[in-house]
Amino acid sequence: MSATQTEGGGRPRRFHLEIRERPDDLIVCILLALTLVALVLLWPHSILRQTIGLIFILFIPGYVATAALFPENDQIDGIERIAMSFGLSIAIVPLIGLALNFTPFGIRLDPIMASISAFILAVSGIAWYRRTRLPLDERFAIEINFELDFKGMPLIDKLLTIGIAVMLVASVAVLAWAIATPRVGERFTQLAILVPDGMATDYPRNMTVGEEKQVLLSVKSFEHELKNYTLVIVLTNKTNRNFSVAQWTINWSGTHALVPYEGIAQNFSLEHLQYFNRTFNFSVSQPGQWKLQFLLYFQGQELTQNSYREVHLWLRVSP
Repeated sequence: MSATQTEGGGRPRRFHLEIRERPDDLIVCILLALTLVALVLLWPHSILRQTIGLIFILFIPGYVATAALFPENDQIDGIERIAMSFGLSIAIVPLIGLALNFTPFGIRLDPIMASISAFILAVSGIAWYRRTRLPLDERFAIEINFELDFKGMPLIDKLLTIGIAVMLVASVAVLAWAIATPRVGERFTQLAILVPDGMATDYPRNMTVGEEKQVLLSVKSFEHELKNYTLVIVLTNKTNRNFSVAQWTINWSGTHALVPYEGIAQNFSLEHLQYFNRTFNFSVSQPGQWKLQFLLYFQGQELTQNSYREVHLWLRVSP
C-alpha cells in the first residue's frame, strides 16, 4: 500500500492511495472477522459488534470469494466487484447455514460465526496466493485519487463541499444510531424439545419399562429484558389416570417437588437472547401410554392457570 499527499503554494491538495504490492484489503477482511469473534466473546452487546456483524455477513465473504475468483486487475471493474461481493455474500452465508443444519452443531451463533470466519480465512489465503503469483502490474489494485483546490473554489462551491461533508458525517451517525438502537419487536419466549444433539427429529416415543431416555430442553428469551421463569416437568399415565408413578433422574440441580402437580420444577432467569439449555433423563416404571409435559410459567404466575408455553411428548412404554 502506498499513499502520497502533495501541496505547494496555491496548488491543489492531491491525495493518492494505492494497494497493489501487498494484499492489504484481504488483511483488513481477516482482521475484521477476528475482531468480530473477539467482540462476540467479550462485548456481545456493543455497537461495534453490530456494525462489523453487518459487514461480516453481507460483504466480506463475497469480497474474498471475488478476490479469489478474479485476482487480475482488468478482469472486472470496481462496480462489478462490489456488486459481486454483496451478491456472493447473500448466496454463501445461507449455504453455510444449510450445511450446518445437517451437522451435530446445528444453526447456532457460535457454529455460524466459526464457519463463516473459517471460510473467510481459507478463501483469503487462496486469493492471496493467486494474486501474489501475478506480475505486479497485473494484480488487482485499489486506487484512490483525490484532488481538492479549496482555496481556488468559488464561495458557492465551498459551501456545497462543506454541506456534502456534513451530510455524509450525519448519514454515518444516523446509520450507527439505527444499528445501535433497533426497534423493539415482539416480546416472547421460545420453548422447544430437542434430541441431545440439538436436532428436532427422532424423538424418543417408544421405550420399554426401566429404559432410560434423554431429551434436551431449550428455552430462549426474546423479551428484551430480564425475565424470571418456572419450568414444570410432569409425567402422567394416560392409560390409567389413577396411576402416575414414574422414576425420574434429573442431571441439573435446583429442582424441587411441586404441588399440586406430581412433578418437579426449577426456577431460572434469562436476559434478552439468552438460552437455558438442559438435558433431561427419564425412565418409566410401568407400561402404558404416558404424556411427558414441559410447562413454562413466568415467576409469580399461578401454576393452576394455563402455562405460558407448553411442549410435550407422547410415550408408548411396553413391558
